[in-house]
Amino acid sequence: MHGSIGKRSLRVVGNSKKKRKWYSLMDKLWDYQNLEQAFYDVKKNRGAHGVDKVSIKDYEIELEHNLRVLQESMRMKTYRAKPVRRVFIPKADGSKRPLGIPTVVDRIVQAATKRILEPIFEQKFLDCSFGFRPNRSAHMAIDKIRKDLGEGYTFVIDADIKTYFDTIPHDKLLELIKEEVVDGSVLALIVQFLRSGILENGVFYQNEKGSPQGGVISPLLANIYLHPLDEMMTERGHRITRFADDFVICCKSRKGAERVLRTVEKLLEEGLGLKIHPDKTKIVDNYEEPFIFLGYIFKKGYFH
Repeated sequence: MHGSIGKRSLRVVGNSKKKRKWYSLMDKLWDYQNLEQAFYDVKKNRGAHGVDKVSIKDYEIELEHNLRVLQESMRMKTYRAKPVRRVFIPKADGSKRPLGIPTVVDRIVQAATKRILEPIFEQKFLDCSFGFRPNRSAHMAIDKIRKDLGEGYTFVIDADIKTYFDTIPHDKLLELIKEEVVDGSVLALIVQFLRSGILENGVFYQNEKGSPQGGVISPLLANIYLHPLDEMMTERGHRITRFADDFVICCKSRKGAERVLRTVEKLLEEGLGLKIHPDKTKIVDNYEEPFIFLGYIFKKGYFH
């Protein structure tokens, strides 16, 4: 059985059930054209240097040579991801968000991996997910919520997952990736991205869980990990709108919203090893009070 994704022909192992397995992907990752395009993806997003202090401009001076060296290290399986450089970005509430900056080389490898894996997972992702996906935006997520509110789903679960990117369990994430990817070399690369460690003020920390914010592939991994939430809510007919780790669920009654929130808490905590933030998660009656999602204020009684 053979399948294709866009112009990339990939071999498929299939059975009568819905799960499909993809393999022989590693050669597509280190294909020179894929690495070159990955570099330009990284360049377009700019960003600072990593722990090796090599900038995008430095790397580009001998681009072809550098990419050929990288290609050979991937082909020979000698490539090793370096620790990410941790910096802290101020948040609106006065706290700071940790950001992990990989080296330019590691960003290229992550971008190359994302370019191959993203079309595979896009085939299974659902319409309720809008964050960091091709041809989807925050505006589209806001429009969907406005539509749900307009149809009478005005009791809103405004949810927050506590330190999501820092608490994703690696083993559970890899199990979800293995539902589609069985190429051991690709899986080993993803393990490197996840466990490369953190360098902060000259001190190295090993990370046993989490996917550093700032990694090129982190948003895709975040979407893979929360796909079971999308699936469960959609199968049950609930109006969920998710943008990476931010999501709201619109319900028709407070009791219904309370029931759905309990279901969500159980899936996240027992199934995925995540925690709902008790102080930042609430049920809002949009008839009576506003709520904010992705910086947009849904005023009270907006549709009435």
